[in-house]
Amino acid sequence: MSSRPRWLVWTAVLCAAPPLCRPQNLPQQWTESELIERFLTLGPQARELLARVALTEAEARTRIVYPNPSVSYSREGAGYNEFFEASQTLPVNGRLRYLREAGAAAASVAGANREALLWFLRNDLRLGFYRMLASQERVRLLSANVAEVEQLIPILRQREQEGEGSRYDRMRGERELAELRTDLAAARPLVAASGARLAGYLPEGAEVREVRGDLSIPAETPGLEDLVRRAMNARADYRAEQRNLARYRIEEQAAGRLRIPEPQVTAGLKRADVTSGLPPNPYSNATRTGLAISVSVPLPVFNSGRNEVARYQAEQRQASARLELLTRQIRTEVQGARDVLALRTDALAAYRRELESTGSELTRITQVAYQEGEVGILELLDSLRVSRAAALRLLDLQAGVKEASIELERVVGEELSSKEVRP
Repeated sequence: MSSRPRWLVWTAVLCAAPPLCRPQNLPQQWTESELIERFLTLGPQARELLARVALTEAEARTRIVYPNPSVSYSREGAGYNEFFEASQTLPVNGRLRYLREAGAAAASVAGANREALLWFLRNDLRLGFYRMLASQERVRLLSANVAEVEQLIPILRQREQEGEGSRYDRMRGERELAELRTDLAAARPLVAASGARLAGYLPEGAEVREVRGDLSIPAETPGLEDLVRRAMNARADYRAEQRNLARYRIEEQAAGRLRIPEPQVTAGLKRADVTSGLPPNPYSNATRTGLAISVSVPLPVFNSGRNEVARYQAEQRQASARLELLTRQIRTEVQGARDVLALRTDALAAYRRELESTGSELTRITQVAYQEGEVGILELLDSLRVSRAAALRLLDLQAGVKEASIELERVVGEELSSKEVRP
């Protein structure tokens, strides 16, 4: 076999063979920290926000470049005059220094806005994560109930054959099993839909089919004033408004420098015909070369920067109003989110206390009574249904408390971490 067919065979084998390793080292079960890390490092939204900051920095650099020099050549025919000149505008009014500071402030504002948007997206990601976790837990509870009723069906069939039970009991149990399987089939797509939404925050090719975590929350919630103070220090959108106000003040100073003209200096060589003044013909022309220098100063008559100054003063007033409005909004949002979390936490605690006193005991009594023939299949299935509804209600309350906790952290601007957590 020649070398060329051999290479063709090996190429075909390598192309047809399955990949020996996965393109990305993706976990089978995603945790919250893994999702957030992958989102912040490789997520499309994070990369787009980083590009916004780079664009702002690039635009700021375009404002602080020095004016380009110019060269000119001219020649006059009426009497020989020839000029070779170079011109340069001298930035002596100090405006570039203020523009440099304003550019740095604009980049800082863009960075703070990026942090704020990333924080909101990060909390949306966490919210989707815990919704998927709750959907998985719902599927697990329904699967356990399906298995429990499936174990009951053979007993009902056996009791029907032995004459201890009726056909109705067996059919009623099978109907309950069919309903449970339908509920389970309806719950599974919710997990897939939640995983698809989470995958939208990750780089291309990433899939989220299962997550791992718990619905616990911090044991204690700080007071309102403490939360408001932390929000003022932590929220990036609040810092962005503060930096915007400082930026407009610098822009006003830069605009005020337009009233100071920047001179343009021109220097070069001039060649011209002059009277020689030398014998034998002192009136003959001779070509001479000399230095030519000129300075021109523009007069700030029509554009002295007054309109720019007025514009940035208006921007400052608007930024101050936005900052005051955001301060009030932060207090309102923090108070509302804290109240919602407190109400949902109280409802969860009250429901748990009720389940601890009646939930498990009711199911146990019904099972014992059914085994002893004191109650029928309807009572047993009703007991299982009540127990299942209680477990699902408890799950919904836990998920609601977790979502309220995430919303409170979103408006505060940082996680309210604590070593003690509520189960």
